[in-house]
Amino acid sequence: SSGINAEWPLRRAQAKFTQYYDYCKTNVESFLISINEKLQSYPPDNFSNFCSTFHNELDKAFKLERPKCSKRTPLNNPWITFGLIKSINTKDELYESWKKAQKVKCVAPDTSEKPAARNNCDCKTCKKIITCYLEYKAHRQVLKRLINLAKKKFYSDKISEYSGDSKKLWEIINNIRGKSRHEIKPSFKL
Repeated sequence: SSGINAEWPLRRAQAKFTQYYDYCKTNVESFLISINEKLQSYPPDNFSNFCSTFHNELDKAFKLERPKCSKRTPLNNPWITFGLIKSINTKDELYESWKKAQKVKCVAPDTSEKPAARNNCDCKTCKKIITCYLEYKAHRQVLKRLINLAKKKFYSDKISEYSGDSKKLWEIINNIRGKSRHEIKPSFKL
């Protein structure tokens, strides 16, 4: 034996993050309008009434009906933009339509037992399955390329921003390598 340890270190899985509130720009704007209207029309007579009004309006504007649980959050992936999120949702919808199309049985007797035979079938059902898959595949490839470009641009901007500060530069390099300690900080401050 050569004495070389060829084992790769196992990467720790990123913890999932549960999001109960959505502090997007439109929600912040609607919150500011509603709290302003509420406080002007019904001024609170003491601090506890103000706090209850504030919390009620906060929940109305920001609280999600169903909490989101994901490792892909703006805190973990700051390069993911609103447009990319919309594209990810479109990809998910295309995937669901492809899976839904697969559940429909083909009218040709040869293809029902062999899914690979659907590629040669000319029926409407098999053509729809193939079309749905090709749409999903094309969108997935473009999305993957866009996410990689956004990530590269994000880190290249960060590197050029901190080119004179070696400590910050090494923090960024270690973050890219997956060797950083993540501190989840609130993205919204009052």
